[in-house]
Amino acid sequence: MNLKLLAFLLIILSFRFSFFYNNQPQFTDGQQVSFETALLSEPRIVGGQQRLTANLASGNKVFVTTSLFPSFHYGNRLYIVGKLNKRLLNRNFILVMYFPKIEEVNNQAGWLDKSLKTINDLRQSLISLFSRTLPSPSSSLLMGIIFGIKQDLPKDFSDNLKTTGVFHVIAASGMNVTLIAGFISTFFAFFLKRQIAIGLSILGIIFYAVLAGLEASIIRASIMGILVFSAQIMGRQTLAVNGLFLAGFAMLFLDPTLISDIGFQLSFTATLGLILIPKIRAIGKIGVIGNSVNTTIAAQIATLPILMANFGIYSIYSVLVNGLVLWTVPILMVIGGIGAIAGLIFAPVGQLIIYLCYPLLIYFEKIVEIFGKIGGVINVQSIQWQFIAAYYCLLISALIIFKKK
Repeated sequence: MNLKLLAFLLIILSFRFSFFYNNQPQFTDGQQVSFETALLSEPRIVGGQQRLTANLASGNKVFVTTSLFPSFHYGNRLYIVGKLNKRLLNRNFILVMYFPKIEEVNNQAGWLDKSLKTINDLRQSLISLFSRTLPSPSSSLLMGIIFGIKQDLPKDFSDNLKTTGVFHVIAASGMNVTLIAGFISTFFAFFLKRQIAIGLSILGIIFYAVLAGLEASIIRASIMGILVFSAQIMGRQTLAVNGLFLAGFAMLFLDPTLISDIGFQLSFTATLGLILIPKIRAIGKIGVIGNSVNTTIAAQIATLPILMANFGIYSIYSVLVNGLVLWTVPILMVIGGIGAIAGLIFAPVGQLIIYLCYPLLIYFEKIVEIFGKIGGVINVQSIQWQFIAAYYCLLISALIIFKKK
């Protein structure tokens, strides 16, 4: 991207951030609020409680804990009244509400609300289909991979996913979209033309976004992925980088709060890493697993400081475990997706197809279980912004030197 244009865009963003944050309402601990919101993600069920993610009129996120009944779902429009509380999470302050008064708004639904309700009904039918077909944790793992729903996921298995650094696989995160798209393109490039392989990656991104429920984080990551892979069809890395930066600029201009959103940070840096960080040829020669490892290494190098700064932990086996299991994800998504579609038409056929995923799911679970017992987690108490800045300066310098050579 032209440096003058980049500087101009940064100046515009700085003015936008200044205006936005200087006019933000200040919330106090215990403040009474009331607002209307639409659920743009499926509530999580934890310990007999529902955990919702809502948005205030100012755009600030609020994490709401409420009772199990009445149950709420993706796409519901709610009116919430209660007290705000500030809590520290991953070294950042967040707004939470505990058991506020919640009423479902039954206004005449517009096309967006109807679309969200249709998607939710479809997801619930598919979740039921998967739960009836596979035992736990295999059903939960497959639902997490396809829908990003961690329903009924056993705690010990969830902990092993975090310990081994592969929890992103079931998180429906922007990083996951990036890894899946990158793997699909390298996999199909073995026996198809590059442009066709990248085109299939774009279709894969759209397919995943719809099945994952079109949550805000998934939509953002999908837009980035589609722009980048579209540029790569034209054979120009520069165009891909420009497309990514312009997409990031547009999203930050429309919603400045994304600058502190870890999902946005991971989506942007992981996608940029896949574009700019060269693949290791020796590893690539291994085949499918080698390409999976290359994809993982690029994403991990690009996102390492963000992961450590926000979560304070990093698995020393993360790259290895990702390389061993990540190649199964697109296969599971394709087979599971076909089974899901077939199951909506005729359940027994869908269940038969979904059951074909079982051997790969067992393999995935065993790898995670083995490395989860080994441990190998590095705990970081704090990480300064100067270290993050220095890391990316060194990475950029290395990439420039490598390109010149």
